[in-house]
Amino acid sequence: MEYKVIVPPLGESVVEGTIVKWLKQEGEKVKVDDPLVEIMTDKINVEIPSPHDGVMKKHLVGPDTVVEVGAEIAVMEVEGEVEQAKTFQVKPEDGRERIPREQEVKPAPEEFVGTAVHHEHMGIHADEAAIEKGIKAVKSSPIVRRLAREHFIDLRKLTGTGKGGRVSKNDVLKYIEMRHSVDIIRPDFIFPGAEPEEIIPVTGVRKVIAEHMVKSAFTIPHVTTFDEADMSALVTWRRRNVDKIEERHGVRITYLPFIAKAIIFAAREFPWINATFVGDNLHVKKYFNIGMAVARENSLIVPVIKHCEQKSLLEIARDMKELGDKANTDRLTIEEISGGTISITNAGVMGALGSTPIIAAPQVAILGVHKIVEKPVVRGGEIVIRPILNFGLSFDHRVIDGGYAVQFLRRLIEFLEDPDSWLLNVI
Repeated sequence: MEYKVIVPPLGESVVEGTIVKWLKQEGEKVKVDDPLVEIMTDKINVEIPSPHDGVMKKHLVGPDTVVEVGAEIAVMEVEGEVEQAKTFQVKPEDGRERIPREQEVKPAPEEFVGTAVHHEHMGIHADEAAIEKGIKAVKSSPIVRRLAREHFIDLRKLTGTGKGGRVSKNDVLKYIEMRHSVDIIRPDFIFPGAEPEEIIPVTGVRKVIAEHMVKSAFTIPHVTTFDEADMSALVTWRRRNVDKIEERHGVRITYLPFIAKAIIFAAREFPWINATFVGDNLHVKKYFNIGMAVARENSLIVPVIKHCEQKSLLEIARDMKELGDKANTDRLTIEEISGGTISITNAGVMGALGSTPIIAAPQVAILGVHKIVEKPVVRGGEIVIRPILNFGLSFDHRVIDGGYAVQFLRRLIEFLEDPDSWLLNVI
């Protein structure tokens, strides 16, 4: 019988993805759990497994096509009678119905593939046709082609250093770096072979991120409150113990696990901070799934450390290290990026002294962490030097009032400034 393959749920708040490549070709035999197709979302790339044994009969959509969760994307021939997958509606966090547009994801006619007509049909500027032709003309991996499309690069211009002269990922990254580097000693420098202006289409992951940021920024009334913490006690404690902890437990602890614990302690007094806002309801969480923003090459992803309230400081540190490594090597699962209740973004690791982070809907708050800097401050009527950390807490003003957010952040800082009152209980 014919079995229709649909796009399954791709993670919290994800309503669509882009077909990267088909892993099973038409006419190819398929076993249950074999990966059928790779789909790219703004968060991760996922491989969709086959639910049955059978044969891939027909692809209904081609690579680079945007498909919504629940859309039909392929037809398989399977043995016997099986329950047909059902299309379904997706409710984004704003509560509005979004119906999969199966009728709108028809593959382009074969004769148009790689032509300007095809690109205009897909809503892309006709000038990209030449770039697409150059990408397809060169032997390369899917990730190389993806990078080339995102950065508008004709691969025929690159000299491949891979096996057999293939263009590698490093070749593309070096080209991008060269193209965006300016020699300040030579004011007459121009990019080799480039026009005075470079037009870079916002596509792929970058485009999806842009859409989500616009939606969050213009749907949620953001307010950011700032405060600073004197990290003297915590810096001293960490400096005294970090090497011993690493030697004994195999993890080099950073300041983020301490901040995660301080969030939990402070939110016990101000619980609405740890919540999601869906429809007309505020869902106040009794558990803490803390998202940790990780910057990648040209995107951002937020892995989630689950049930931090049940974990020790060292367990949180291990989870942060493991998920950070997975994020940087593109090995995160949907489960590992879903279910967040509040998020942390650490701009300080790149030297930032302040920022106004954007909330990850449907969460209602995100804590911006910045660089610890030694500053002159007044203590006991005297000017002294102290390690100061600036925080920026963005909150959803629809459900969180300013006074509530300010008090939460001040309470969080009090825990960080007095670690001896709680550290021994959470290590």
